Amino acid sequence: MRKTRHNKYAPFVGALYTVAGAALFVAVWWIAAAAYDKNLIFPTPADAICELGRELGRAAFWRGFAFSLLRSGVGFAAACFSAVVCAYCGKAWRPLKNILAPVIGILRSLPTMSVILLLILWTGSEITPVLVAGLVIFPTLYSGLDAALTSVSCELEETARMYAPSAPYKFFKVYMPMSAPAFLRVAGGAASLTLKLTVAAEVLAQTRNSLGLIMQQTRIFFQTGRLMAITIAVVAASLLIEAVFYILRRSMEY
Repeated sequence: MRKTRHNKYAPFVGALYTVAGAALFVAVWWIAAAAYDKNLIFPTPADAICELGRELGRAAFWRGFAFSLLRSGVGFAAACFSAVVCAYCGKAWRPLKNILAPVIGILRSLPTMSVILLLILWTGSEITPVLVAGLVIFPTLYSGLDAALTSVSCELEETARMYAPSAPYKFFKVYMPMSAPAFLRVAGGAASLTLKLTVAAEVLAQTRNSLGLIMQQTRIFFQTGRLMAITIAVVAASLLIEAVFYILRRSMEY
């Protein structure tokens, strides 16, 4: 009985903790801004929210926001596709999984800053954010999906091997449904990280029509309040992305 009660109110308790954490963060921000006492350099949360309201009325913000989301989505989709192909092929053919292991380790160890700077030299400012996002999150997505596939029970695999009429059937009817919830748990955080990586790469690459370029401009013109407003927008978008993946994952769990 107690377990049912806990499950029933768990989402509300989680939401309460989220609100409490956000309130604590804002309170610390407010105290720090008041202690610094230089609004031009360290705006209060109220000033940042007001600046965000003005930013939402600018066409340049929405254009940059849309293009940053597009680049983030393309990078995430490419990384997802690559991770799915590599993980499922590695599941079907063990030597491929062994070959990919050191490659994943190398990609995971690459300094993100070095990757951004090298890609700017090799590919230019437009494609760099997409490639950076894809390369950095690919190891995370691959490892998450590989772990999910490994967790499939041996009995289910043996049953699928005996009765599945074809490899595609086994892929779509056995492995994909079993691994999807665990993969989506990893993918939600990875999608959120992709947006932040994309914006960071845009800052260094000075990509046209991007939130990163707007952030770079705020640094040059010393617009700290505007920089915080853009940051709030990116954080809100990242949290929304995670919420979408959470809802999708919960709908698939059984």
